[in-house]
Amino acid sequence: MKIRDGFVTNSSSTNYIIISKKELTHDYLYKKLGFSKSSKILSLGSDLSTDLLSGTESGVRWFDVEKIDYDTVLKIFGEETAKKYKELTQKGFYTYLGHINSDDSCLTSFMTTDRFEIDDKDFYMNGLNCGW
Repeated sequence: MKIRDGFVTNSSSTNYIIISKKELTHDYLYKKLGFSKSSKILSLGSDLSTDLLSGTESGVRWFDVEKIDYDTVLKIFGEETAKKYKELTQKGFYTYLGHINSDDSCLTSFMTTDRFEIDDKDFYMNGLNCGW
């Protein structure tokens, strides 16, 4: 029998896709997530935006993604999101894949406990691919 000595976690993570008319920046993402400069949770929203941007650098979990295309989006996020991907990328929108996990900042950790989706005319975010 092995006994683990040290930090043990039961973390969760969420894969997400962002399809955006503009390239992602911290300030743009912060605004599209519904935060304002006068928000009472300014620092938490800022941390969430930072975590989401960092997550795009490491890509999605549990899937080997060589390139972002219709079939990849279909496999990870389903048919509705794949159709939206196809429609919006034909209009020149940018696509980002990433993941966040419950070991990240407070608000980011909270987002991994449920599934989420934002669907706006110039910004789409799907975080429906979760795992504990």
